[in-house]
Amino acid sequence: MYQAVSRRGYERETAVVIIKCVIASTCAWALGLLVVDSSQVGFAPFSALLVVRPSVYGSVLQSGRYVAAVFLGALIAGLTGLTIGPDLWAFALVVLFTMVLGQLPFFGEQGKQIPVVAAFALAGGTATSVADLVTLLLMVLLGAGTALVTNMVFAPAIRFRDVGSAVLDFADALGGLCRRMADGFREGSDGLGDLGYWRQTADGFDATARNARQSVSEQEYRVRMNPRKLVAGAPPEWVPVAYRDWITALSRSSWHLQSLLRTLSASFSSQSHFPEPSDAFLRAFASLLDTAADVFETVRETEEPERETVSQDLSACLDRAFEEISQVRDRLGEYGDASLWSVHSAMLTDLTRLIEELYEGQEDTESGARGGAVRE
Repeated sequence: MYQAVSRRGYERETAVVIIKCVIASTCAWALGLLVVDSSQVGFAPFSALLVVRPSVYGSVLQSGRYVAAVFLGALIAGLTGLTIGPDLWAFALVVLFTMVLGQLPFFGEQGKQIPVVAAFALAGGTATSVADLVTLLLMVLLGAGTALVTNMVFAPAIRFRDVGSAVLDFADALGGLCRRMADGFREGSDGLGDLGYWRQTADGFDATARNARQSVSEQEYRVRMNPRKLVAGAPPEWVPVAYRDWITALSRSSWHLQSLLRTLSASFSSQSHFPEPSDAFLRAFASLLDTAADVFETVRETEEPERETVSQDLSACLDRAFEEISQVRDRLGEYGDASLWSVHSAMLTDLTRLIEELYEGQEDTESGARGGAVRE
């Protein structure tokens, strides 16, 4: 409860959904009591509880599927009850048939409501009365409508800024790891004591990328049919595209960082075909890692994912990174004999590809800005 009150997150969103369920179901029951005097009134709050969702679009989608499922279940039960009657064998066939219908993709998770309503209507005797069936459907519509109105009134806030912070924190974490690796590399092989920790940190970036992509999808979901857009305005269409482009670029960069650390770890393994890199090369490589860290830090400081055009600072950092890598590659012979070229070249290739992924992220930003249909 404290977390729900003190900060935004899953706990607060869950608490809001609970409050909306209480309001929607209570209002649906109260309205149902005013409209009809029947035991079917219970379907109003029941329907409201099933339709409330965190987003307005989700509520609209689920209400449509739920109402369709209930109507279909009631129709099948009514046709059976009014023609054959509530016989046991008829009940079994109806449940079997509606269970199969409930598997149709259109109904999604609401498909199970088809056999539930059909079984309830037949077993409870509702299916033998047209008036009871009509009342049941009326209460379903009332409950779904109440839930939709509740979701509209308590529409979720649109927070793409939070997504931007997640992307920038991703870049900051990559830069931080590169900086720590550079400090270790400057000490040569004696500074690689944290190699295992570096690998563990780099592997964790896969989850960071997944969470960032999920954040973008959640905010896009919140925007759809959200009445808050009428007041605050919807974010430009290029915003989620830019976030996804940069998440992809940072994620792929992390893959190459993982590959670099695997190569380095393998070179110190007794079963590896790779020789250990020389201390002279590791010290030269430390400077390249510092430059890579500068690139990541520039992405954060200039807030690249939120820009329509790439900053000159980032372009300059990327150009400097390519130039420095090229200089080290040209001087490979100075860091050891030919037997070390394989491991030295592999590490340089991984770092080059890491920078190339960021360069492609820059190009995606520029192409988006030029392509007016996406960023205007």
